[in-house]
Amino acid sequence: MYIKRLILMLLTVVSMTFANDVDLDQLVVEAKKTNKHILVFLHITGCNYCLNMEEFTFDDEMVIAAIKKDFIFVDINVRDEGLVSFDGFKVSKLKFAKEIGYPMYPSCLFFDQNGELVYDEVGYRDENEFLETLKMVSSKAYNDIE
Repeated sequence: MYIKRLILMLLTVVSMTFANDVDLDQLVVEAKKTNKHILVFLHITGCNYCLNMEEFTFDDEMVIAAIKKDFIFVDINVRDEGLVSFDGFKVSKLKFAKEIGYPMYPSCLFFDQNGELVYDEVGYRDENEFLETLKMVSSKAYNDIE
């Protein structure tokens, strides 16, 4: 289980600084180069649903493989220190979640290669449900949703 978590952490392309900042603007540039979506996992300390997503959903080998193949994974605990840079603004992680309209946890936000939010899921998803979401987003089927 710990090896899987380590692998998932290694998949995170987020540039870590001592302040634990997240530069989503830079990740959009990376997404364009790699033709991947950006998956932002917003969660909060003390949330059992968030913990279950971390321990079960993101620990699943098929989920790990799907994320590695088609996504840039960004893990944001909104209670952690550090800033999020996005669309020319630099705010705290909690303020980022609130300003983008997702102060509920866990939330998974999917951005395309242009930095546009194209899909979201709020609440716990088990590995099978989340794998279906990953397939839908990677195939850009969200364009077919009205």
